[in-house]
Amino acid sequence: MSSEIVFFAPEARKPIANLKNRLEVYGEFREGGGEKWTEEELVSAAHEWDFIIVTSRERITSKVITAATKLKAILKIGVGVENIDINAATERKIPVANCPGANAIAVAETAIGLMLASSRRIPEGVQKLISGEWRNSIHIGNEMTGATFGIIGLGNIGSKLARMLSGFGGKILAYDPYVSLDKFNSYGVVSSSFQELLELSDFISIHCSLTDETRYLFNKSTFEKMKSSAIIVNCARGPVIDEKSLFNALKSNEIAGAGLDVFESEPPDLSNPIFTLPNVVATPHLAGATNEAREKINDIVFENIELILKGKQVKEYTLLNPEVY
Repeated sequence: MSSEIVFFAPEARKPIANLKNRLEVYGEFREGGGEKWTEEELVSAAHEWDFIIVTSRERITSKVITAATKLKAILKIGVGVENIDINAATERKIPVANCPGANAIAVAETAIGLMLASSRRIPEGVQKLISGEWRNSIHIGNEMTGATFGIIGLGNIGSKLARMLSGFGGKILAYDPYVSLDKFNSYGVVSSSFQELLELSDFISIHCSLTDETRYLFNKSTFEKMKSSAIIVNCARGPVIDEKSLFNALKSNEIAGAGLDVFESEPPDLSNPIFTLPNVVATPHLAGATNEAREKINDIVFENIELILKGKQVKEYTLLNPEVY
């Protein structure tokens, strides 16, 4: 295969060596570096790329796709593709593929970690300890065992989370209007309306895609319906939550706490007032970042590229615009 083929990864997430070594058999692997590429920068270089391997950091817009005259495919490292103009890719007959399920276990485990850390305020406890405080100032939280859990979105991640939460011996509710009742039953989950989930859940974990329907799904009105003791966790996409409304709900103790791995703007502004609250545990979009998940993703990306280079279609379950074929 000609070395003229160029694989471009604007944000080459570690561990990348395995993927890079495998692709360099076919051509040149280029890494974009630590800084986010602007649309203008992407457009100016896009004519050199045969494949774009993208995370959620860069936006692959219509202008970028139009400029990428050699482009054979767009491969998403992860699942969410709101940063890719799929319609523009489809018009150019360019397949767009993601990696569904590859990081599901990693994200589900992180969601549980954020539930525990938020309800017991573990990071706050660490800071108090190292500043010389002791047990007289600790936060008294609630146990997860026997709690009612609400899951927003019962896809690959939500269903894995449901399995894990079953060990806590509580009740698991889920809201997902696109999932059959049989699937709810197979995971031992109660199909719930959104309203009922808000009112009954002690812990709510968000695992839906960002769409026009889910943008600001959680807002002033929804926080008012939640228990004052409730914890909300978001490992999906930041704009599913209206951050200003969340800040107000947390500051006024309308809800008890939040565990956030994603934000409306990423990376978030460090002056964001959400970071000043003691009942917030925040992490830098790390939920899917395990060695196991990354290698699963690398395998899927490589296998799809190899299929294309051999004149075949990408794996059906990863393809987001089947009409290109």
